[in-house]
Amino acid sequence: MYRRILAATVAATALAAMAVGLGGCSKGADAKKNVTINVMYKEVTGYTPWLEKAKAQFEAANPDATVKLSCLPSTEGDYNTKTALTLQTDNTVDVMVVDSFLVASLVAPGNLAELPVADWKDWNEQVPASIRNGIAIGGKVYAIPYTTDTRGLYYNVKVLEKAGIKTPWEPKSWDDILAAVKKLQAAGVAYPIWMNGSKAQGEGTTMQTFEMLMGGTDDWIYEDGKWVVKSKGLSDTLGFIQKLRDLKIYDNNELGTMLDANSFRVLNEKFPAGKEIGIVLDGVWKGGDWISVLKDKAADEIKIVPLPNQKGTGFSSMSGGWTLGVSSLSKNKELAFKFIQAATTRENMLSFTTEGGDMTVRTDVASDEQYIKLNPFRAEMSKFTNFTKFRPGVDVYPSVSVEIQSAVESVITGQATAEKAAATYAENVKKIVGEGKWVEKN
Repeated sequence: MYRRILAATVAATALAAMAVGLGGCSKGADAKKNVTINVMYKEVTGYTPWLEKAKAQFEAANPDATVKLSCLPSTEGDYNTKTALTLQTDNTVDVMVVDSFLVASLVAPGNLAELPVADWKDWNEQVPASIRNGIAIGGKVYAIPYTTDTRGLYYNVKVLEKAGIKTPWEPKSWDDILAAVKKLQAAGVAYPIWMNGSKAQGEGTTMQTFEMLMGGTDDWIYEDGKWVVKSKGLSDTLGFIQKLRDLKIYDNNELGTMLDANSFRVLNEKFPAGKEIGIVLDGVWKGGDWISVLKDKAADEIKIVPLPNQKGTGFSSMSGGWTLGVSSLSKNKELAFKFIQAATTRENMLSFTTEGGDMTVRTDVASDEQYIKLNPFRAEMSKFTNFTKFRPGVDVYPSVSVEIQSAVESVITGQATAEKAAATYAENVKKIVGEGKWVEKN
């Protein structure tokens, strides 16, 4: 589905992509060098100084090669469209920044080259197994993550304490979350728990709500090469959302506000101020929002805890992020991979995360004092990579994700019961993935 959508937009974006493609922030190549490695990336704070540093190091170590950096100023959506177009048609680009969300859809038609990571010490020793396995497709690696993210439960200390909830709050199961929600509701908190739950919030609903919850059950949405369209874990996940709905913790106006695509503006105002919101299920990037409002008080007034599994057997998180991949059209794949290795050293990743504020995938960077001090929320949530999951590396995932969003929205708004939503999800996903590619579990 995603490839078909991209194909439909190619004609409209081709000229724009090529016009911008090798301009913008790019550095000129040295014509005297024998080989030029073209690196294409998006315009984000910290990216240009990071890649310029890697360029200088790489060229010093490889005197017969030069690196040309090409920056594409664009929105994330536009950049992702240009990524697919470039990797399909442009044999001059060697390395490209790729959204991890797109990797599977780019591997399926053969647009990304397999990377030889087996003997790469940093990859095997400094990147957690959860991330290495999560980015792999069919046991092979086609893109190297340089940033990641995790998700968890933020809570406002003052709001919880006013509701009679002991802090530090350390929920161990879904029942503990429900118990806290009930106390917050009884204390008159308008939003005892704030989370994404609509189609308008897109992948945030899929990843930060549904998959976060289902990742804490005994089932998953994709197992052994097949989509799980029916399982106890799926039913229980929607059932938990229905329990929140049945508690009537939001009126219609509140629900409309929380489920709006721009609800983050309300969240960013009310939550750090200790107004009307108790618990927030969201990602690591929100920590920066709290710090921007509360400054040095942020870590005292807001806390982060991992989302507990359903039955108290551990914790759940979800991760995505951005990667560096080598185009399958590249004529210099070996050197292109060497550039990726140079760009993702400990030194370069520490300076990159300091400049841009991203979460690192390297354990040695995550334990660095500079990294920890800069953002205590990010430092704590970096530990969540030890139990995180990634979205299924299958090209039809974006279409399945839309069905997840529809199911969650129908339950949280009261349009359907969890049972009905699960049945509709199963019916629609079967059609999307095709016969023989789905399974029902008891």
